[in-house]
Amino acid sequence: MRLKNNRDIEREFNVLLKVMKNNNTYLIYQDLNSNKIYSGKVKGKKLVVVNEQEYNYLNTLLERISD
Repeated sequence: MRLKNNRDIEREFNVLLKVMKNNNTYLIYQDLNSNKIYSGKVKGKKLVVVNEQEYNYLNTLLERISD
């Protein structure tokens, strides 16, 4: 998937998990340049940082999936 990050730089990401909640789309993704795994919220064609509450929700979701 190709999206712009919060610095307006378009990058290629490998989407690991897509979550839709309350008309918001969240992604757990791997940056193909660094191989690190991140989370973000899609707004339009831009990927923005999740807030602490959203981060905790996604972590809880991943913990339940892994059990």
